Amino acid sequence: MSGFQIWATIFLVTCLLANTLGQEEKRAKTSQVVFVVSDNWDSDSGKLFAFEYQKEGWVSVFRGLSVTLGSAGTGIGLGMHPAGLQGPEKREGDKRAPAGIFPLEFSFGTKPVEEFGKTGLHYKITSSADYWVDDAKSTFYNRLVNTDASKIRKDWSSAETLRRSDGLYDLVIVVGHNRSPRIIPGRGSAIFLHRWSAPGKPTIGCTAMAPDNLQKLWSWLDAKKIPLLVQGPRDFVKKLSPPPIASDQLEAILRP
Repeated sequence: MSGFQIWATIFLVTCLLANTLGQEEKRAKTSQVVFVVSDNWDSDSGKLFAFEYQKEGWVSVFRGLSVTLGSAGTGIGLGMHPAGLQGPEKREGDKRAPAGIFPLEFSFGTKPVEEFGKTGLHYKITSSADYWVDDAKSTFYNRLVNTDASKIRKDWSSAETLRRSDGLYDLVIVVGHNRSPRIIPGRGSAIFLHRWSAPGKPTIGCTAMAPDNLQKLWSWLDAKKIPLLVQGPRDFVKKLSPPPIASDQLEAILRP
């Protein structure tokens, strides 16, 4: 069994165990929440806040970190939030970052995990054979594939190269947009938290930040604590009924 096959087996078992929790149960049991709040649907930047539940209640961990969003702003994605919310709908290629509530699934990068430090997230070292398929017609749409794996038969015309030469994917946290309980073709793929290409420069649909802030966030996250991302314009986030951080904390991060 190859190294990738071993990793894939471990990751599949982990996902199956995680999926035994329903969405409501995940939201109720989370003890790590990352908020990304923007001004409006067309905003290509925002602020990141993070909270962790401890004995004394919800504690602020990160406050007001600068992030960039899609160059077209944000659009309602597919995640753990209720259906029927009002706003633009996230679609493949629309250059909007997804808005809603999403699990932070796992991480990958180009270096051994020790070079980044420690994390509670599952981590995969990428190779030149690793891609994330963004062709909506592919059976592998919105999935990580390794083209060296014997069972992979290429049926896509477009995919994100995960071993990028520009360093953009040196360290990545995968956002569970349009991933569970099923993947909807055309509703958006390859949504990550990653470093920005330049300070303040928007993305084509991901959420980006300064490399040192990304590494701090990655080091703090812990899969056992069921971390969630709550993202979108402040008026939209108010309607999401996010995990029960203190009301004054929520009001503070939603203040213009």
